[in-house]
Amino acid sequence: MSAVGEVRFKRRYWKCMCGSDGSYAADALLGVEGERYTKTVQKHCCRLAADLSFAASSEYMHEMLGVDLCAETTRTMVEGHGKKMARFQADDTTSEKAFQEAAGEVEFTTDAGKVNTREEGWKDLKIAVISKREAGEPCTPDTWKKQRLPAATMVLAFALIATAPVFRQSWRSRLSRLGVTCMANVHVLADGASWIWKAVQRVLTGCMQTLDFYHGCEHLSKCAERIFGENTSETRAAYEQGRSLLIRQGWTGVCQWVSELLAVADESERERRRPATERLIRYFAKHANRLNYAERLKAGQAIGSGQVEGEAKTLGLRLKRRGARWNKRNVQPMASLVCVRHTSQWEPYWNLAA
Repeated sequence: MSAVGEVRFKRRYWKCMCGSDGSYAADALLGVEGERYTKTVQKHCCRLAADLSFAASSEYMHEMLGVDLCAETTRTMVEGHGKKMARFQADDTTSEKAFQEAAGEVEFTTDAGKVNTREEGWKDLKIAVISKREAGEPCTPDTWKKQRLPAATMVLAFALIATAPVFRQSWRSRLSRLGVTCMANVHVLADGASWIWKAVQRVLTGCMQTLDFYHGCEHLSKCAERIFGENTSETRAAYEQGRSLLIRQGWTGVCQWVSELLAVADESERERRRPATERLIRYFAKHANRLNYAERLKAGQAIGSGQVEGEAKTLGLRLKRRGARWNKRNVQPMASLVCVRHTSQWEPYWNLAA
């Protein structure tokens, strides 16, 4: 089966008189060695199945290419490549060399999602993205919304069903293989999840750290809503002021905003606001040294963890489709497939795939 439909052909079978196994010498040239399907068909199937269900992938293959594959055939083919991709990720020297030669600052982002397994129900699926990105144009807190960062020169991702202590054990070794041995050259961006920053402090000691600016803004917004109500002009004005202070002054700006919120003459009103502001202070106090947004903008560097957020969302959309439940042994192959498909490892894998 080829990308242009079913093709029937005859070729000569060669076998040595010495008794060793024979072969169809033309199979390698035709791209059908050991398979009923050409490499192009397999690649298209994996490309589609990284984002769609196996049934939908089969339908698309038929509609777009005229290739008829049942959903079960697609599943078997894709999961087989997923297992190969999981092994490939551990031994991919081509991408490692390309990463070392790529220009830009090393960014490390990590997050977690959920996957529903048949054996153990919902499990945490941890994901990490390691990338390189060159600096963009310098930006100021007044123009941060117009910041346009260059695309990453290299992106690699890996995912694993594991606890935080198990997952973090692989970070240093993966970075080392990519030529990153000095943690001071690594910039970690992540949301406020405590497991992330505990792991970072333990494993990537000495790295640069930034709390995702947009997650920080979410907490400012919630604080304003608790005080002034939802969708009110006072809430919007307070939030705009808090966000401006945060991006300009970091931790000092958060403290200033809280003091402004509590600077009301009515004592009962001040006490009503206090729980919301104390909650905000407790959150940002844990990240006081990770709020250097103005400095990052001036250097033309990222202040958000969108790289891993997008990858985690892509994984979630594929693995958490409505009603989806996975055999636990198949989660890793599918996670590896999605990670390879949406990073710089896609072409290197197919260049080596048999």
